[in-house]
Amino acid sequence: MMKKIFTLCVGVLVAVALMGQNPTHEVQKASVSPVVDGEIDAVWDEATSNNIDKNFQSELPTLGASGDTYWKALWSEGEGIYVLLVVTDDEFYPHYIPVPAGNSWEYDKPEIYFDCNSYNLKDGLGPSGEDAGNGHYQFAPLFEADFLDGTMLDCSEHGEQDPSDAGVKYAFLVTDPNYVAEYFVPWDILVDGTGTLYDPNEQLGFDVTIIDRDQGDEARKRAVWANVGAINESWSNMDDCGILTFADVGEKVYVETITLTGGDITENNLPLQIQAEVLPADATNNSIAWSVENVTGRAKIDSKGVLTPVLDGEVIVTAAAKDGSYVEAYLTVNISNQIVSKYELNLVRNGYFDRVDDNGNALEWSGGRPVYDGVVYLDPPANGVNTWDYTMTQQTFGCNTEDQYTFSFVAWAAESDTFNVDFEDSNNGYNRYGTSTHEYSNGESDWTFVTETSPTKYVFDVVFNEKVENTNESLQFMLGKHDPEVYIDSVELINNNDLALVTEYTPVESITVTAEGGDATVAVGGTLQMNAEVLPAGATLTGVRWSVEPGTGWATIDEAGIITGDTAGTVTVIASAKDDSKVTGTLDVTVTSGVGIQQHEVNTLKVYPNPAVNELNIVLGTVNSTLTIYNSVGQKMEEVSVSGMDYRLDISGYAKGIYFVKTGNKVAKFVK
Repeated sequence: MMKKIFTLCVGVLVAVALMGQNPTHEVQKASVSPVVDGEIDAVWDEATSNNIDKNFQSELPTLGASGDTYWKALWSEGEGIYVLLVVTDDEFYPHYIPVPAGNSWEYDKPEIYFDCNSYNLKDGLGPSGEDAGNGHYQFAPLFEADFLDGTMLDCSEHGEQDPSDAGVKYAFLVTDPNYVAEYFVPWDILVDGTGTLYDPNEQLGFDVTIIDRDQGDEARKRAVWANVGAINESWSNMDDCGILTFADVGEKVYVETITLTGGDITENNLPLQIQAEVLPADATNNSIAWSVENVTGRAKIDSKGVLTPVLDGEVIVTAAAKDGSYVEAYLTVNISNQIVSKYELNLVRNGYFDRVDDNGNALEWSGGRPVYDGVVYLDPPANGVNTWDYTMTQQTFGCNTEDQYTFSFVAWAAESDTFNVDFEDSNNGYNRYGTSTHEYSNGESDWTFVTETSPTKYVFDVVFNEKVENTNESLQFMLGKHDPEVYIDSVELINNNDLALVTEYTPVESITVTAEGGDATVAVGGTLQMNAEVLPAGATLTGVRWSVEPGTGWATIDEAGIITGDTAGTVTVIASAKDDSKVTGTLDVTVTSGVGIQQHEVNTLKVYPNPAVNELNIVLGTVNSTLTIYNSVGQKMEEVSVSGMDYRLDISGYAKGIYFVKTGNKVAKFVK
């Protein structure tokens, strides 16, 4: 069959580009959110097609006639942008098929680009190079042989992406040689070069690149919507990309005031939920960014405003509007009675791999890496062609440029092979922004060695003396050239000066949970006293914190350990140590319907979309209901009264995880 080849004259392309006629497109508001599965849902009929039929420079891709390969986009309020790519190819040739030596990005794959700097879409920047991170984004996950069926994936867990891309979903549906690519990009990761959340009332730079290569070709060939490469490719310079505007956005209402309320923390590790009132109530974007300044004390704060204490003293919490209004509010919190452990001083989040997602993968780390018994398991693909093809990455640690830090971890492998780990700065040419004196280093914050086959602790010194104002602090375990599987545990990054802060104390070693009277059964509406035996008896802190994890049933528990049955089924009662030992005790409790009490009605509570990003739609079975949101350990997040049968819940400030919506005797689970 004769190949159809794009034949637009390169000279004409350059002339058009130099005229500065960037193509534009108005993105329509979706009536319903598309499902990211590679299937072309009916809602896509609401969007206009845009041809991807321009050659990049003199390259001649074979992607059909003009109009055979195209893109569409829709936007959803409170969620983000959906992009659909339909590609007509004559030969599907992704990187994982046996190929000549080369890079994965030289073979068939799609790429989408965003420029959020609406104040200057001609700034000469792209997602790469020394100025990366200044409001320019590329989302370009690779094809994977096991995920060509429309399975929805997260960009931060697959391909060559950055952990900051978490929340970007995509799916590939391949009908060899053609394919459909579908993406969802949440509003809340699109930030301009000043750190301000992108405003859909403004223009957005955008482009699509389709990389095409057939067997026998010496190099890749690219088709684009807009940027034909007269200046450079979009990866390096997005000035010649297209421009998007968004229909039916409405006039923007800015945040005017933020009022914070909280209190003091007087108990070890007791989280404090900082409440924020954002006015006016109809602000277009009422989401806020939380941060904490350590004055004489120390604490950490999450994206929901939950403050976790570390060190006694004073801290100042800041809540900053993310809508470009530059409104901020401050709250001083005094912290006392804290035990300080090495665990808390570790700047690496989830460095001990004791927190996993629904799939058993390590939270806070890119790549969807599975965890078994507190150890992360890495099985690099045999067909990796780049050293960066298989990484485990985490970013942002808050290190300074003067102090010495100790970086350590435990690692081993099925067989000895080359292992590399580094701290690098993608905003400044991937500079290794620290120095080290260790023998495995070349003087930079980059260490290469051969793994042992038994657990071995590696300890490296490092000073981050080349960190600059816009440094993107990034820790990378790079295993693309390591053939046998690798195991990693206990990743730590600690300021040496902090080690003097560690508290000497007697930790809890075990907690045994029992039910009063020995029968772990409670009726709906009834109560049952739970007890916890904490050993050793001489532990510095012998108290526990109670929580309930829902199972097939539902219950609540108070600070004294009294559980109240709510919905028939099973629940798990958890008693957690108040010190820094992380010890817990559990007991499964059965909630019965009770004698003379009728079984509850069928659960008609519905929530969607699930997973949700910024907003959750809730459909109720009755009017005038009270909704209560709980996290995965049964702690109440918030409570609202609803007069009708439909409610839209703002979850933009929620941390990622599992949550439960409860109204009356109905419970629904959703994932953020």
